[in-house]
Formats: sequence, structure tokens, C-alpha cells
Amino acid sequence: MPREAKVLEPPDRDLEERAVVWEWMQHFWMDTDPLPLFSRIVDVCARSKYSLHDLESIYWNEVMPAVAFHLWLLPAPAWAGLESDALQGRVLKKHRFGKKLPRRWLHPYANEWWKKLRAAVSEKRESETVQLSD
Repeated sequence: MPREAKVLEPPDRDLEERAVVWEWMQHFWMDTDPLPLFSRIVDVCARSKYSLHDLESIYWNEVMPAVAFHLWLLPAPAWAGLESDALQGRVLKKHRFGKKLPRRWLHPYANEWWKKLRAAVSEKRESETVQLSD
């Protein structure tokens, strides 16, 4: 189902709905394979009020700056993500809201997951639109 083009509010003005998306998107930066949770992540994103463009901004400019630090810790400890309050605090402190998206070629792992997520969210929304029109 296409989302109306609205201006994405800054994260601190949209915490309640944004936090749910952050919570699920952070799985792409954990030490565990996100594939078993992928369908749930897609479902949360597809049912959210956010357009694909908004979700892309949230993924790259909010979630990634908040949780990608884990990838640089050496030796890398096992990491299963941040608790909700800690995640919100980190996103609000580290976000790049309103800035250009990062160069994806510098983040090949995250970019591959973003491509899969974008395609799956788009497909899910389209299939829900078709079902509603039947």
C-alpha cells in the first residue's frame, strides 16, 4: 500500500512509532544472522506509516549511526542489540536526520540488507494493495 508523501519528522518528535522500526532494523547490525527475523522486520516496516524513502533514511541516518559502532569493536564481543531505552538514547544522540544518505559502497553488508528489505517491503505493500482491491 503506497504511503502518502509527508515530510519525515525529526526522530525526537516521532519516538513512539519510530522506536518500533529502530528496534527491528537494528538486527542487521547484530552478531546473529538477521535472516530468521527478516519476515518480521519486513512486516513491521511494511505496516509502518513510513514511505520507502522514509524507511531508507531511518535505516541509514538513524539506525546505522546508532548501532554500527559494534562492527568496529576489537575483539568483537557477542552482541544481541540494545535495549529499547538505550537504543532510543543512542539514535537521538547519533542520528544524521536531514543529511544526505551515506555512500552505500562504503557499507556493502548494510547495503545488501537494505536492498533486500526495500524490495520485500515494496512487495508486501503491493500484495496488500492487491488483496484490498479484490
